Amino acid sequence: MRITLSPRRVFRGWYVALGGALGNFLMFGIVGIGFGVFVKPMREELNWSVAAISLGVSLRSFEQGLLAPLTGLLVDRFGPRRTSIAGLLAVFAGMIMFSQAQTLTVFYASSIVIAGGQSLALGTQFAVVVLSWFRRMRGRAMGILNTGNGAGYLAAPILTLAVTIIGWRSTLVVCAFIILVVGLLLTGLLDLPEHRGLWPDNDEPSAAMLAGDSGMTGMSVAEALRTPAFYLLVLANASAGSMNAWVVHQIPHLENVGFSREIASLITGMYGVIQILLRFATGWLGDRAGRRQLFTWSFVAQGIGLVIFANLTAARLWLLPLYYLTYSFGHAGWVVFQQTLIADYFGVRRFATIRGLASTLQLPVGVLSPFIAGWMFDQYGSYATIFTIYGVIAATGAIWVMAIRRPLWVDVEHRSDNLT
Repeated sequence: MRITLSPRRVFRGWYVALGGALGNFLMFGIVGIGFGVFVKPMREELNWSVAAISLGVSLRSFEQGLLAPLTGLLVDRFGPRRTSIAGLLAVFAGMIMFSQAQTLTVFYASSIVIAGGQSLALGTQFAVVVLSWFRRMRGRAMGILNTGNGAGYLAAPILTLAVTIIGWRSTLVVCAFIILVVGLLLTGLLDLPEHRGLWPDNDEPSAAMLAGDSGMTGMSVAEALRTPAFYLLVLANASAGSMNAWVVHQIPHLENVGFSREIASLITGMYGVIQILLRFATGWLGDRAGRRQLFTWSFVAQGIGLVIFANLTAARLWLLPLYYLTYSFGHAGWVVFQQTLIADYFGVRRFATIRGLASTLQLPVGVLSPFIAGWMFDQYGSYATIFTIYGVIAATGAIWVMAIRRPLWVDVEHRSDNLT
């Protein structure tokens, strides 16, 4: 793999991917997976039900899905850097509100503010930029970018320790400042290769000129919406929408089946270590063996893994390696390739908007799955049944991916070049 522009200089695209990984670690580790750490202390202090707390996450998912097309338009119109700064400020304000919540109204309001900020801060922006810096090595680059999400699981034991020492409210305040300061520093990496006089994949200028572009090509939004491939990808990703419920309720589930909060957080942290390794590995393997093929199998592995997780208890610890083996692989492949396949099929020129529209269409599943899981727990005192159901649904995503018949965008470009 050639990653240097010259013997003395590392290709800037790799720095961009690493910076995005750090941003993903902060946003997903604290605002995403870290939320599960706060569920139990919030219940104990405020006497709220799990369903009521889960509704805050559902509100986030609803707003993020609803705003996704607008977010995409803003990123395409005003650029990744300015929109990220606005998003970081909103996340900061929302987390401060969250830390002071005494009523569900304030908690839900903070969730709405955080969701608006998450829609704009770092995630989509770094995906757009990384996909612009790479074409042939897109899987590897997105694998690096998404190691940050994987490392985010390591935030769980750290947050658990912080909550134990200074309480959940003070932990949120500290995290809000960390996200703001580090996030603002990372926005300096949000530029495109043409801004630096460089080309995708560190190709020499002559090679990029022969390709006829700088990498920012693709279908219009209207063209993408007229293709069956767009809707099949939406259906596939919606089938994995239960991941929102898994993110929120995995630590509560582990606590409920006999693990202490510390051990539950440690299991989550170990999962993160595995994800760090697997996300780059699946990206590399996808570049060599086919990104669509690995994306297809990721749904099957997720489904099997969720069923195993549903039956995992402290007395059935032997299931833990099987859970790590199956769900970790499926999760890594899904995260790395769900965005990559959109760029692969439709190009990157309007990636943010097309991805935003896809997110909106997936909205119902992402919104309802955490709430339904919380409601099932309140009713039956267990997550086992709902996670089993979600596992079966997740596996069906493979069917939708296999139904796609559209050629990749790069192949469409090559056909067009040959005709001209």
